[in-house]
Amino acid sequence: MNNHPQSSRAFPMASRSFPGRRLSGPEIHKTTIGGLLVMAFLALFGCTKEPLKPVDIVKDELCTSCRNMILEKRYAAEFITKDGFVRKFDDISCMIQHAKTKVKKENISAFFMVDFPSQQWMTAQEAKFVRSDKFKTPKDGGILAFKDAAKAQALAAQYQAQLLTFDELMK
Repeated sequence: MNNHPQSSRAFPMASRSFPGRRLSGPEIHKTTIGGLLVMAFLALFGCTKEPLKPVDIVKDELCTSCRNMILEKRYAAEFITKDGFVRKFDDISCMIQHAKTKVKKENISAFFMVDFPSQQWMTAQEAKFVRSDKFKTPKDGGILAFKDAAKAQALAAQYQAQLLTFDELMK
């Protein structure tokens, strides 16, 4: 029997895997594949940003532009600046004016407004806008937003109103 202190019999744990032990054969292959899978997952999902979402109106919230209370959600709009600030408005026309004159469109990451019939938030790209002096909105901007193009077209025809895109409103 070998009584040498380095003998595997004297140290039965020497054959097990410990941190810092050199890997060989199939162990290297498993470790490499696992590491590559983790890096691929992080590359695909770790760096993606979640899309921006609107922040709902709370009771007693004020319009950023005119400082009046936002009383009717169906006329509300908001934008999120590139530095993460949310600006809320009681009227789509307030938001457009503020974006054009105070913040500038290039400093804004996302625009949201409320679908007039359903009172659900949507992006500016999803919206169709109807503008008429006959519509009484909080700041008399007369702009209503619709997610459904057919509803927007019907209302525009009924009131001889303008049917507009967001880009047209921002001109």
